[in-house]
Amino acid sequence: MFDLRVVSRHRLLSAVCSGWLCACGQVAPPLVAEPVESVATAVELLPVTLVDDGEIQELQLQAVTIGRALAVEDRALYVGDQVDPPLDALVRSGMTIEIVRARSVLIHVDGHEIPFRTHHKQVAGVLADAGLTLIGRDITYPPLLESVEDEIRVVRLGERYRIDYEPMPFDKQWQGVPDLEIDQTRMVQAGRNGLLARRVRVQLQNGVAGKEVLVDEWVQIPPVSRVVGYGMNIPIRTIDTPYGPVEYWRALPMYATSYSPSRAGTALDAPWFGLTRTGKVLKKGMVATDTRMIPLGTTLYVPGYGLATVEDTGSGVRGRMIDLGYEDHNFVSWSTYLTVYLLLPVPSTSQITWIWP
Repeated sequence: MFDLRVVSRHRLLSAVCSGWLCACGQVAPPLVAEPVESVATAVELLPVTLVDDGEIQELQLQAVTIGRALAVEDRALYVGDQVDPPLDALVRSGMTIEIVRARSVLIHVDGHEIPFRTHHKQVAGVLADAGLTLIGRDITYPPLLESVEDEIRVVRLGERYRIDYEPMPFDKQWQGVPDLEIDQTRMVQAGRNGLLARRVRVQLQNGVAGKEVLVDEWVQIPPVSRVVGYGMNIPIRTIDTPYGPVEYWRALPMYATSYSPSRAGTALDAPWFGLTRTGKVLKKGMVATDTRMIPLGTTLYVPGYGLATVEDTGSGVRGRMIDLGYEDHNFVSWSTYLTVYLLLPVPSTSQITWIWP
């Protein structure tokens, strides 16, 4: 800055001299005013104590706001850092400024990774600071009340319900039909599969299905049984035999084999060697059957063998099998399919096997 009073005096003298020199016929050089140097105002520094995340330092800070003073000192602050007094407070001599640094934590939530800075130590505080809310049965790793290391995982727990359907096969039932001939069948009712419903609770972790638990089940559509009728009408018929006509009430296709005492698989010294189940000495005219189908004492006619009575059983005689008995001296080997005729009298209905395999 120039001093105006000095400049004015110089201009006045310059004008007087110029006029005098002009009168003398001489030209004088102009006078130039030299600038006056300005004096800079000194910045005021105030002593303060800075506690930066537990580290104590003595500093000289400018008498401005705390935020401005820390910026001048290149003291970086990050989101989540806490400063006390606040950044907009003025620096005062002898004051203590405390900075509590936020820690870096990586939060895994809803399929995202969120870098976050916080001064909280517990998981619950960090999540609250980040504005993240747990819903329902959500859990965290580490748990909410434990300390945070460097990351937090939020697991969203939920559930959904699913209904599964499974066919229910129908069963088969038999029903006697009085007007249908024995050993004949007739469809009384067609079967239909039902439908079984099951409600399943599916546990979800972050939207991914996990463990499944059966909640309940019920019959959505009941099955309808297939009902097959079997004949109960027993007509009496006659067959010609070498012994003359004989009456029979049932004709059964069967597989015939034969045996004799020494071919029955019984040891020669066994007390029951050569004896039938009824205790009789085995001879031609005695046969073995599955007594679940044809009981002991039933009289039969076997074409090619003759008249016979069921007197024996055998471990290998099952279902539609008949073992024709002989003595050792008159044994004839059999292995053929034939029709066996059950002769009168007709047994009581409770003794009749109506359904044969």
